[in-house]
Amino acid sequence: MYFDSMTIESKIIIRQMSAAARIAILKALADETRLKIAAALLESPHCTEELATRLKRTPATISFHLRKLDDAGLVVKRKNQYYLMYALRPELLETTLAMLISPDAGVNTEEQSRMNQYRQKVVRTFFKNGRLIQMPKQWRKRRIVLDEILPAFEVGRDYDETEVDACIHAFADDHCLIRRMLIDEKLMTRSGRTYRRALEEKKVMADVTKKKEIKREFLDAPKEAGIFRITNTENGKVFLGSSLNLHGPLNKHRFTLSIGSHINKELQKDWKQYGEKAFVFEIVETVQPSDAPDFNVEDELELLEEIWTEKEKIFTDAARSYNRRKKIRE
Repeated sequence: MYFDSMTIESKIIIRQMSAAARIAILKALADETRLKIAAALLESPHCTEELATRLKRTPATISFHLRKLDDAGLVVKRKNQYYLMYALRPELLETTLAMLISPDAGVNTEEQSRMNQYRQKVVRTFFKNGRLIQMPKQWRKRRIVLDEILPAFEVGRDYDETEVDACIHAFADDHCLIRRMLIDEKLMTRSGRTYRRALEEKKVMADVTKKKEIKREFLDAPKEAGIFRITNTENGKVFLGSSLNLHGPLNKHRFTLSIGSHINKELQKDWKQYGEKAFVFEIVETVQPSDAPDFNVEDELELLEEIWTEKEKIFTDAARSYNRRKKIRE
């Protein structure tokens, strides 16, 4: 009966939602803790502390899952005195699974829509009140920042260096850096001390630009931090670990076990007893990188450590855990 009364506005919102947005909703709900949070919010708005008490989880764990739900667009939040209250989005409460999985009418424009959303997110992150607060590290994001500044220059007009700096200064303090980047990216040309906005046909060819982008993004890519797990499929025991660089730990553990020199004697003993085929090595979750000014990968990894040690009962159930140290970071 509730779904039959769905408003026309809500139906339009759901139908216009991209496939990626719908998938994000389904992925966000594919977790027991987040389902319990959603069930609690279905009853009434809650703050983090209320949810932590109700679900018997730490506030940090609840904050992590609320952020996942927020990223998927499932919740709305508002300030209530000293607390931030969370509630489920009204239009999503009215939808049905049938509508959520129905073909997207806007599929032909989905890629452009995603790009526009991405550009808007970058601009919101790096500009405050029209001023650049930080130059992003990744090349693609730097190009978006430069594209935001470029319209300050008229096509076909000559500028001297003082005029160029004045135009840039309206957006950023470091006009020398921005000026050099505009030249390097061929968005402006320079002849002596005369500058001119580049014509569209003089830009780098699309395929060359794409190769350049791929190369730069590869070089700019941060090391992957996260949680890994070694599971004994014979007895269900788990060894949990974390690292700021997941490139090597699993291979290191596999190698030291294979030569009989692993630091964890209990794990080494079971390896000898059950054999290599009884063990599964896997990365269970990684820190999602962000260019937000307050992002700290070590803080994010610490939060994941708390969530996974609680989830796997690493320090509360010795019978199913190989971990004996009070930390899992490597």
